[in-house]
Amino acid sequence: MKKEKEEKEEKKEEPVKPVSQEERKRALIEGIKKTAVPSFIGAAFALLFFLAGEQISGKPWIFVLMLVVIVSYYIQRLVYPYLDVRVKEFGTKDWLYVEFMTIIFLLVVWIILLNK
Repeated sequence: MKKEKEEKEEKKEEPVKPVSQEERKRALIEGIKKTAVPSFIGAAFALLFFLAGEQISGKPWIFVLMLVVIVSYYIQRLVYPYLDVRVKEFGTKDWLYVEFMTIIFLLVVWIILLNK
């Protein structure tokens, strides 16, 4: 019983440092950029697929989506430094987020275009 209590006390995390107003503003702007860039890339791919529908109609859908993920990953790695987004601090979770956003915008815009 004492061991468990001592282990819990040792595992307590240190208090979180207060974030400055400037750092909070930078994080907010970075978050907006991380959302806007994948949305434009996804919409551009959707427009491309809509215009070239006959060429991709025979291809497996998973191949097309994986191609979008790979190409958009490299586009974003090149674009983010110009937008002052810290790419070197990106973790796996961040890359999964931006690629998920790209695919979602691709599918939403593509479906809207197909229904016109």
